[in-house]
Amino acid sequence: MVIGKKLTSIGTAISLALATSVPMLSANTLNISAAENDYYFSDNFESDENGWTGRGGAAVEKNQLAAYEGRASLYCSGRTASWNGVSKELDSTVFKAGETYCFSVNAMYERGSSTEEFKFTLQYTNSEGTTAYDGIATAEVSEGQWVQLINTAYTIPEGSSDLIIYVETIDTETSFYIDEAIAAPAGTDIVGAKPLVFTPGDVNCDGNIDVYDMIFMRKAVTTGLDNKYFTKAADIDKSGVLEVSDAVQLEQYLLGKISEFTFNEPPKPDNKWDDYSETASAQWIDFYESSIYSMGNTYRLTKKLEDAENGKKLTMAYLGGSITEGKKYTTPFSDYVKSTFATGGFTEVNAGLSGTSSVVGLVRSESNIVEKNPDIIFIEFSVNDHEDIMYKKCFESVIKKFLDLPNEPAVIALINRSKGGFSSQEQMVKVGKNLDIPIISMDNALTKAFNSGFLSAGDYFSDEYHPHDKGGQLIADCLAYYFRKAMKTENRSESYTVPSTAAYGTEYQTCKNVDPKTLTNFNAGSWTVGSGYGGNALPYSYTVNGGSPMTFKANGKGFIVVFKANSSGMGSIDVTVNGKTTKISGNKQYCWGGPDAELGYYQETSGELDVSISGSGSFTIWGIGLIE
Repeated sequence: MVIGKKLTSIGTAISLALATSVPMLSANTLNISAAENDYYFSDNFESDENGWTGRGGAAVEKNQLAAYEGRASLYCSGRTASWNGVSKELDSTVFKAGETYCFSVNAMYERGSSTEEFKFTLQYTNSEGTTAYDGIATAEVSEGQWVQLINTAYTIPEGSSDLIIYVETIDTETSFYIDEAIAAPAGTDIVGAKPLVFTPGDVNCDGNIDVYDMIFMRKAVTTGLDNKYFTKAADIDKSGVLEVSDAVQLEQYLLGKISEFTFNEPPKPDNKWDDYSETASAQWIDFYESSIYSMGNTYRLTKKLEDAENGKKLTMAYLGGSITEGKKYTTPFSDYVKSTFATGGFTEVNAGLSGTSSVVGLVRSESNIVEKNPDIIFIEFSVNDHEDIMYKKCFESVIKKFLDLPNEPAVIALINRSKGGFSSQEQMVKVGKNLDIPIISMDNALTKAFNSGFLSAGDYFSDEYHPHDKGGQLIADCLAYYFRKAMKTENRSESYTVPSTAAYGTEYQTCKNVDPKTLTNFNAGSWTVGSGYGGNALPYSYTVNGGSPMTFKANGKGFIVVFKANSSGMGSIDVTVNGKTTKISGNKQYCWGGPDAELGYYQETSGELDVSISGSGSFTIWGIGLIE
């Protein structure tokens, strides 16, 4: 910062300054990009959209209302979620996995919060066939300013394909502009927008504190300034209000009477949760504390709850079995969250269904959870899973599916136990800790309370597996305690990155329930079409009614079959895919007429699946989970 020559008379200096030209710095300075002949693409939107399209619900159009360079830019509007934005497919003949490039784009918004954080991202299909995301660049900017998002040495992940770049804002649905989107060889120096630097006292933002700033200061405290950036720099004491005291400080600084400014910034708001005192007894607090198997990474959860406190609508979803379906814990806990955090509206999604295991839950996850766009998701399968590797992989796959969603929901594992002590906690904890998500264990809390005599089984269970009303309230109380504890500053995580490693495997992550009649060359054969199980949870059924097989074709890696299962009296099916046959029996030791699921077929790479399913006895299909 350059300080002007010391003055003996501010008034005389101002008179002299007014007789000369006053240097001004526009919010948008002219930048000349490097020669474009070495660029892989250079999109300036002067004539069209240059292949950029809307992402999600967003609409894009070329416009001439604002531009970083030239006379036009691309305008993105109609965003209904933060991941909505503008996207462009990358040419696979130019952009290769494992190779390094320079990517740059300039962005700006005009109306919204005082600052926005823009995010430049690559969406791709990884080597496992799963959609994945990787950050290219981020940048924060004030309203009305252009900012450059650039990475001069971005390496496209190994094994990736179907490359799409996109621009979004983080956590808002603000409309915005982009301009001068460029891809070039790694290391290319691409000149882009540089946001103004606000320095108290440099009122005209020209990089110097001198007499010219006093001219604008006098106008700022009398009639006000049209330029909001100059107004911000004129608030020398950072009080948030322009006052005569700001002008006095500037005059004293220019006269050499002071060497630095005095700031009077308003105090930052305290975190109210740091001062929250629990009202329960020490024994109950110990019970709640015992339920926290792992705090996990709290970043996503606290951001979603803060957004809810600040007026953003909150959607909370539960995916589980009959314990969730019974609503004994979901209703009181949703009521707590709604009244405590959700100032801008609240929606509960209860996707509980009796008999739902991790395998069945994965098949149901797309239509029952993903399509609802939840902010917080609870997963509860612990008394329905078993040690088979299929359960372990599906539990991990469904969590990974949710964690990879564009709206970045918080995912929490809820682990229960039976009265006799059965729980799948050991295998589930291994997954939860690997993915660093919160794990709430009623197994731990109840077992400790039963062993100590603090609680008896009758204080919680209505039968072998299910809590009664008071038992459900205990779960809700433990979850509420965890939320309050997570919100405390000492437990807040600063960021979260989805781990790339797996405890068991996530190869079934892309699974979604499809109705065979919507697939290519479908023929029901002797199978009778009917209604499903649990309404929209599993919306269709196919029951064997003769020897003619059901046939269809699909494209993917394989599929999971969901079917009606019982301890006895069920039939079986032969699932033949591309000439390979798998037999599935409907007789399952732990089932009682509800759903179970098995892998019908799987191959490492996606391709055409020629499917034939024939059955005997009493066998009903309630779902086909296609693994894409």
